[in-house]
Amino acid sequence: MTPSTSTPKIVATAQQSRFDSALTDPTSISELELFTVNIAIDQLEILVDTEIRFKDGIKYALVGPNGSGKSTILRAIADRLFAGTPESLRIVLIDQNAGLGEIENTQAETVLQHVVNGHRERARALRELDLLSRAVSSAAGFGEYQQVVLSRATAELELRRRNATRRSGARGKEARAEEIKAEEALKAAEEGWGSAILRLTSRLHGPPTDGWEMTANEMLLDVQMTLELLGSDTLEQEARRILRGLGFSSSRIEGPVKVLSGGWKSRMALAVGLLVPSDLLLLDEPSNFMDLETLKFLELRLSELDQTLVITSHDQAFLDNIAERTVVLRRKKLLYFEGTPSSMQDAEMKKRLNRIKTQAALDKKKEHVQQGIIDSRRRAKASGDDKRMKTVVSKQKKLDERWGDERSANGFRFKLNRDFAGYHTSNRAEVVIEEPDPPVVLKLPSPPAMRTKGSLVHLDNLCVKFKGASKQLFADVNVTVEQGGRCAFVGKNGQGKTTLARLIVGDIVPSIGSVIRHPTMKMEYYTQHSADKLTESGEDTPLAWFMAKVGQVSEGEARSFLGSWGLHGQNASRTLISALSGGQKVRLALAALVFTPPDLLVLDEVTTHLDAGTIRALAIALRSFSGAIILITHDRWFSKVVVEGMEIEEGDEAAPTGQTFLVEKGTVRLVAGMKKRAKRL
Repeated sequence: MTPSTSTPKIVATAQQSRFDSALTDPTSISELELFTVNIAIDQLEILVDTEIRFKDGIKYALVGPNGSGKSTILRAIADRLFAGTPESLRIVLIDQNAGLGEIENTQAETVLQHVVNGHRERARALRELDLLSRAVSSAAGFGEYQQVVLSRATAELELRRRNATRRSGARGKEARAEEIKAEEALKAAEEGWGSAILRLTSRLHGPPTDGWEMTANEMLLDVQMTLELLGSDTLEQEARRILRGLGFSSSRIEGPVKVLSGGWKSRMALAVGLLVPSDLLLLDEPSNFMDLETLKFLELRLSELDQTLVITSHDQAFLDNIAERTVVLRRKKLLYFEGTPSSMQDAEMKKRLNRIKTQAALDKKKEHVQQGIIDSRRRAKASGDDKRMKTVVSKQKKLDERWGDERSANGFRFKLNRDFAGYHTSNRAEVVIEEPDPPVVLKLPSPPAMRTKGSLVHLDNLCVKFKGASKQLFADVNVTVEQGGRCAFVGKNGQGKTTLARLIVGDIVPSIGSVIRHPTMKMEYYTQHSADKLTESGEDTPLAWFMAKVGQVSEGEARSFLGSWGLHGQNASRTLISALSGGQKVRLALAALVFTPPDLLVLDEVTTHLDAGTIRALAIALRSFSGAIILITHDRWFSKVVVEGMEIEEGDEAAPTGQTFLVEKGTVRLVAGMKKRAKRL
């Protein structure tokens, strides 16, 4: 079977009720509560019969493995695909792609202009202010007035049409009636606009005498009040403050959008999300591409927000510093926990250990009771005592029917009528021990030993100055990477870490000095945007793309290798690349790079988009990799494990240790490690 080439479609449903407060009183709702929620994408089930509960003002961490559907859930909420979503609930989503499609269409804007214009309610109000001001100041302003009426009628019809599409039953009938009214209003507005055009083209003088001037004045006052409430006059100042906190320099703030890299565009989109007022702010991997200082600013800013916040991130420390509650996507259900992701994991581990202990104690007690029954039965048979035999049978029945957990789920003493309602084959619940999710394991083959000795890469007195720049990016850089060695480049964004990687792989040449490479070395380079570039092959399946990329590989070998990187079955052969999650794209890109193992692996922000389990698995795989590694990362733990040889678990085998270089203020110098750098920052 061949995969579909159409854009993946999200199908989302939720229970509807005529008593739903979100529908009966939509004006005061600032939280989201949906029941019997189901989400599927291209027939792949993401959620099945679960609940979405986001309370007003609470900060949630949404966690789950890569590819489980976290981004799809956020997109379904933001697109208002659920009938029970309150109309007045202001929802803002900043996804992993950070609206790059919109950014590409506004390349002439400066960064500041783009962020301020991202406040669409303000932009719409400013446009109406301009039109209505001209309308009331001129006797021939009927056309401007009708433009505003037509624009509002169009927006109202879109809203009513969306509601009518999502709802059924009595609510659906009411929604369709509202849609018909909106269609009639739009038709009237279009006729009014046509009348205005006719008057202009036929050179008629004076507006129609239908009292529109009074209405236009009232609308103008409303728009002025709206702009005042939005704080329109101070919005640009607030936008500058946010952009500076996210690491933008003054020149970059005033500079054009078109020169920004993907990482800076993501930050710019995040600035829009922080600036625009919302009731429910959804952030999908906002910590990507961020250095430590910027991450601290974002943590503080998000902690101070009053609205409901839902965040996904591969950085668990980041989530722990913000989240008040944790939502886990597990087995197509959403499970809710008080506290941070780390506290949830600790509580689950403690609960599991307690259940194991309880089960062991019950097993030991049952074994003792069972042995007593066996001994009593033997004595009863030996004596021929029927009365004693009946007692033995009664004891055995009680053991079979009443043996199990002696405590309820709330920790109280078990009571049958209260804690075990309904029909059951036993009068006690079994001790349920939930198995933890299996650990992620990634297959990273090591290269054969090189036949000739010598360093893999040597940067010799290297200087870099880009054309048109007033000063050098860095000068007098001397770095050597030996066979099997480890090297990390760390530092703030914009200091030149990625430029160093591009010099090493030969994408650019130095202004002064040289890059000496081993003549027989095989080298592979994972860039910051390797996963994002896969979207250009979005109509391919992972299997087809992988086989074309690596060449000379059978379908069976390709399936097996992709499976070892977490892309199994339909995810490999039926799902389109465009439908993969960010983490799955990272796995696919890495799998293609290491299928034929390189002598040197250059990794630039490879942990971006990966969940905590996959980051751990990748660190384990790289730790035992016999080839050399050059690492650029902001993940402190990952660098310690991969470059500095830190143990993941007590008793781990010794791993190669390397060097960490701080790229800062035009210099590249050796430091003791990430711990010292973190303390400095």
